[in-house]
Amino acid sequence: MQNDRPDLRRGIDWARLRAAAAQQHFNQMLAERRVTWRSLASAMAGAVLVGVLALWLWIYWGLPRVPDAEALWSLNRQQSVRFIDREGRELGVRGPYYGQRARLADLPDHVPQAFLAIEDRRFYQHEGVDRMAVLRAILANLRAGETVQGGSTITQQLARNLFLTPSQTINRKLREMVLASRIERRLTKDEILELYLNRVYLGDQAYGVDAAARRFFGKPASELTLAEAAMLAGLPKAPSRSAPTENLERATERQHLVLDAMVEAGFITPEQRDAARAERIRVVERPATERSMGYAFDLAVEQARAAVGQQTPDLVIQMTIDRDIQQAAAGAIRRRLGNRAFGRRPLQASAIAVDRQGAIVALVGGTDYNASKFNRVTQARRQPGSTFKTFVYTAAFEAGLDSEDVRYDEPIVIDNWRPRNYDEGYRGAVTLRTAFALSINTVAAAVAAEIGPRRVADTARRLGISSMPERNQFVPPSIALGSIETTLWDMTSAFAVFMNDGRRIDPHIVQRVTNSAGQELYVRPPYEGPRVLDQSIVERMNSMMGAVVLRGTGTGARLGERQVAGKTGTSSDWRDAWFVGYSADFTGGVWVGHDDFTSMGRTTGGTIPAQIWADMMREAHEGVEQHELPGYDQPIRSPQQVEMASFFDDLANAFSESPIQDLGDAIQEIFQ
Repeated sequence: MQNDRPDLRRGIDWARLRAAAAQQHFNQMLAERRVTWRSLASAMAGAVLVGVLALWLWIYWGLPRVPDAEALWSLNRQQSVRFIDREGRELGVRGPYYGQRARLADLPDHVPQAFLAIEDRRFYQHEGVDRMAVLRAILANLRAGETVQGGSTITQQLARNLFLTPSQTINRKLREMVLASRIERRLTKDEILELYLNRVYLGDQAYGVDAAARRFFGKPASELTLAEAAMLAGLPKAPSRSAPTENLERATERQHLVLDAMVEAGFITPEQRDAARAERIRVVERPATERSMGYAFDLAVEQARAAVGQQTPDLVIQMTIDRDIQQAAAGAIRRRLGNRAFGRRPLQASAIAVDRQGAIVALVGGTDYNASKFNRVTQARRQPGSTFKTFVYTAAFEAGLDSEDVRYDEPIVIDNWRPRNYDEGYRGAVTLRTAFALSINTVAAAVAAEIGPRRVADTARRLGISSMPERNQFVPPSIALGSIETTLWDMTSAFAVFMNDGRRIDPHIVQRVTNSAGQELYVRPPYEGPRVLDQSIVERMNSMMGAVVLRGTGTGARLGERQVAGKTGTSSDWRDAWFVGYSADFTGGVWVGHDDFTSMGRTTGGTIPAQIWADMMREAHEGVEQHELPGYDQPIRSPQQVEMASFFDDLANAFSESPIQDLGDAIQEIFQ
């Protein structure tokens, strides 16, 4: 049994050895622990350094450089275009609205004071970050349990607007403070305040006090009253919800807070505050200009960008458009088309008017830009019908023919083409003057064949019709009756040659381009077009086209005693109706038709188009002295012509169900 027990002494010795080993290991651990504390201290110091470096990178990495004041003016501006007319009156805005540069010296004192009172009273004391305001905001937020104050200075708000996103993060706030300090070192206090007042967002796409003043109150910032300035100063906190065009009641509540703050800051007296509160604020309605002006705006942007490039973020385009003529043209289209402009297949119309310098004073590309942005002045290619006969007879006169030369109105075949007259009848021997006045198709076709269709095409191209066949291309004989499609833009430009005594014009809609800071980027240079017609030809065509308006198919375009010349046109099956005409001061063109090329049902150029033209041109000539068209006087009629006129009177009554005029008398008067 004794041999089966463990040896107690040996066990004690073993335990002592283990204890000694443990002690030795413990002592070693203690020794090693002293080394670990030193390493840990070093590691902690390194970690702190890394953390500081990481924090620095977190805040400063990618932080933009602050440029000078002029560069800051256009920094990160969105694409914006403001349109003004030739008198400087605003026509409309596309994109964000920046207004004109509002300089601090030009503003009433109460404008900057209103913003300082509510946003940053200690603006002129701090260096970009107001630590007292930050502390107040922290305490207020802790008491409220939510964010009720931001503590951002005007400089911080400017830094956020120019460089950062509006996201509510600690990183953005720290970066905002750094940038604010840099801005303070870069700019003076007045420069910072001025820049802020021009870039702060105030709702309804208005950036800056001038834009907001014009959009909400219809006046520049330099004319703001105390009440209006206080209302604007209350908007930055929630511009979209507080804009007076959206919620006037909320805007008024904010205005009262600003006025109280101005009293507390010592900017105004309580009496001034009470008077401002009692002032009735008149908020102007934003005009819906795109419906009638959209086509003109599109063309203006296109021409302006071609002149100044695509890089300028904000443009102020001074257009050649005359607001009153533009409104008259758009109104005439709506009024003359009436209910036909609506429905499953709406009737469309377009109009353009230019002056002797080629400045476009009115351009309407359709009945409603919001419904269709297709510009029927510049983009729609349509058959001009009899309007094109103007170039046939111009080419004929250049080839040596005379207006009193006689040709025969009779059935004719030209290369298997059989032109027919509108009334399906024939008149026999007629002068070219009579054939033009009555728009006789057979004579026009015969004259074109006589002088050659190529000559007609070359004449039309020389005057401005760009769609004519090239020199090596076939010209069909049907060109005489306007079978080759063209645009209203080209037709009006070509007719303007007669107004301009034989010289081409260069139609343009942009007179001057600046940016919103007032820096001039482009000015339309003087232009004198080349002579493309001899004066003698111009005078003969003035007389011929004058007869059309005086007593022919274009009587609907008469403007009282003012000398007006022009030509009507109707394409086959009444798909297109035109009137293009001119005085000594303006040329205008009108087209009417369906976009799908279907028939309008006996609508001719002498009806709706001539009426729209007259409505537009009557406004254009308002207050304009009457000027004569060279060669406009009509020749004296002969006895043979009187007899011919009587015959045409009987013919007209026979073929017309509802004659609009005694045609025999009309033909007699053509020669008076």
